[in-house]
Amino acid sequence: MSTAADLIFRVGRSVLGADKVPTAKANAWAAVCADQERARIREENARILLVR
Repeated sequence: MSTAADLIFRVGRSVLGADKVPTAKANAWAAVCADQERARIREENARILLVR
C-alpha cells in the first residue's frame, strides 16, 4: 500500500472506527444493492406503463 493510501486508511479507521471503514467488499455489496433497487424500479415502472 502506498504511503498516502496507508495514511488515509489509518485516519479513516481512527475517525470512523475499524468497522466503519469502507472496504472493497462493502463497496461491491452497495453496488449490488443499488443495481437491485434500480431493477425493481424499472420493473415497477414497466408494470405501471403496461396498465395504462
